[in-house]
Amino acid sequence: MKKRVLAAVLGSALAVTSLSALAVQADEITEIIWQWPSVGSTGEGFQAVEDALNAMMEPEIGVHVTLNPVTFSDLANDTVLTVSSGEQYDLVLSVGTGVGPLVSSGLIEPLDDYIDNEGKDIKEICGSALSGGYYDGVLYGLPNAYIQGESYGYVARTAILEKYGIEIDEDRLYTMDEFTEIFQTVKDGEGENFFCLIPEPTNEDPLSRDAFEYDKLGATSASGFLMLNKDFTNMTIENVYETEDYAAYAQLMYDWAQKGFISRDAATNTEDRNNLVMSGNYLGYFAWSTPNAEPNMEATVGEDITTIKVIDAYTAGDRFQNILWSVPITSANPAKAVEALNYIYAHKEAAWLLQYGIEGEEYEVTEETEDGTMIAYLSDNPATLPYFQPFGVYGNRLEWPLIAPTPIDMNKRLREFSDNIPDSRKSPALGYCFITDPVATEYAAVQTVISQYIPSINCGTIDPETNLPEFIEALKAAGIDTVIAENQRQLDEWAAAQE
Repeated sequence: MKKRVLAAVLGSALAVTSLSALAVQADEITEIIWQWPSVGSTGEGFQAVEDALNAMMEPEIGVHVTLNPVTFSDLANDTVLTVSSGEQYDLVLSVGTGVGPLVSSGLIEPLDDYIDNEGKDIKEICGSALSGGYYDGVLYGLPNAYIQGESYGYVARTAILEKYGIEIDEDRLYTMDEFTEIFQTVKDGEGENFFCLIPEPTNEDPLSRDAFEYDKLGATSASGFLMLNKDFTNMTIENVYETEDYAAYAQLMYDWAQKGFISRDAATNTEDRNNLVMSGNYLGYFAWSTPNAEPNMEATVGEDITTIKVIDAYTAGDRFQNILWSVPITSANPAKAVEALNYIYAHKEAAWLLQYGIEGEEYEVTEETEDGTMIAYLSDNPATLPYFQPFGVYGNRLEWPLIAPTPIDMNKRLREFSDNIPDSRKSPALGYCFITDPVATEYAAVQTVISQYIPSINCGTIDPETNLPEFIEALKAAGIDTVIAENQRQLDEWAAAQE
């Protein structure tokens, strides 16, 4: 099985027999420059992976790819500088921002003319996730394929729960009152320097999205939320910080901080949450309760983890705007760029190659069953391998191989999880994205206010009876009502156009 991917792709290139493949001459090959997110450097095996990819794509679709390494944190800046200078760029990546900034700057191409032909596999595999790539009714971004929603909960060290006889029913949802009881039991037993909650100080998602269901509508809390916890048909945008739900959340964080469940320095902490769990002084944190959350955390912290469910799976449009591929205006051939991207959705071996490298060089296959493929990196520190890609951005993630200790059937379980999200728990605004340009000044001012107040609320360091009214007043002074009104106007127009 060793080096099968490299041998297979190079062999197919050398032994092409189909007339269509033979018809692709050197002067018919389209050069595609493809942004490649890096950790700051590439290994000695980087070129071998690029060569192997081209051995697949040149004879089959007439494309030669040049991967352009860019530090992950500099992706957006690299796109702006390269495209603004007029240099060729064919595929670029947006992470966490949606396509709005690139569209507003006029840097990327509409993709509606290509999705049904050159991107047909992307369209079929991604399904409703494609809605995240629209801006003002036009398709600009193409997501990787993954699950259609998330569920949320609390991940806790099993040994601590068992130590205090805390039994968790995995089939039901837990309330915040029940967490208060669990935390108090553990705190009483573990003492002053043990904490039950690791907040995310600057995260605008209350309780890491475990407080209630909502849709950000392709923007941020600065432009309001659809409060889906009220009704998944609700189309009225609200200032989340004025809602009773947020007031209850802020009060809960303050109460938990007063009880010693949250560290006093939580608001200034920059340490990774898993590292804090590994320190031994923390029980866990609120995050996802999606099927892979537990094994992923177990692999990181090195001990058994129990998931305590809080919110059932649901679909919000903003989750599809996290990872998006786009075609810049300086692309040599936008149709071929989409076709090249589509190739890694249609051919899982190409996605595996970009994500994991070459079998026998970066990894080995340890198990193959009808449920999936298990692989192991050929180093305890994958970053030292000849090729290493830590960011999961390629193709259909539910076709990827698994890495121990993740169960070999995890992709099957994730697919079933995703397929079972009912329409009744999907946002009514899938495909809508707020265009912030008309209120850009107010939007920026509101975001500044939010960044000033939410660390203290998330970490319970200030009494919300005084802090929250001040926060709301500052938001209004910055213009949040104007921003939300514009967002509502656009949403109403979008909804009318869907009828």
